[in-house]
Amino acid sequence: MKLIRVGRLINTHGLDGELVLQVLTESPEVFDDMQYMMLAVKGNVQASLEIEYMQEYKGNILVGFAGVEDIDTAKKYKGMEVVIPEEMLPELDGEIYWHELEGCPVFDKNGELVGALADYMEAGGADIFRIKCEDEYYLISNNTDHVLEINVKEKKLVIDRIGLVSEKI
Repeated sequence: MKLIRVGRLINTHGLDGELVLQVLTESPEVFDDMQYMMLAVKGNVQASLEIEYMQEYKGNILVGFAGVEDIDTAKKYKGMEVVIPEEMLPELDGEIYWHELEGCPVFDKNGELVGALADYMEAGGADIFRIKCEDEYYLISNNTDHVLEINVKEKKLVIDRIGLVSEKI
């Protein structure tokens, strides 16, 4: 079973064991009927907690779990990823999920291998792709000037090198 990251517990809230969930999916409806949350570290499931309640909180979701009743217990889960089986993702119309491209090769417009797609970040109006090139990472904005082709079927990206920026800057 392939697990997909859909959120991250980014902080504790108050003293009663609540946690703040950052949604990391374009399909937040996956949380609507969720009764248990699978929590993972680097893709390895560490816990499955029963959800007592979820409510919107400053652009994130405030979550209360059964058995997590104080801040010390909640701290154990801070930073963990929320994962779901791939089959639970709703089908998208004309869009793609990040996991469909993760690790795919990135080529420049001349067909030369640049590196592999390592991660992405949401930054305001545009997504930023993080590309691993040998021992260094580069960033590129996902816009039509920089990312020339996203090919899910062949699992590859084609970019214009002019848009690459070293992560070290």
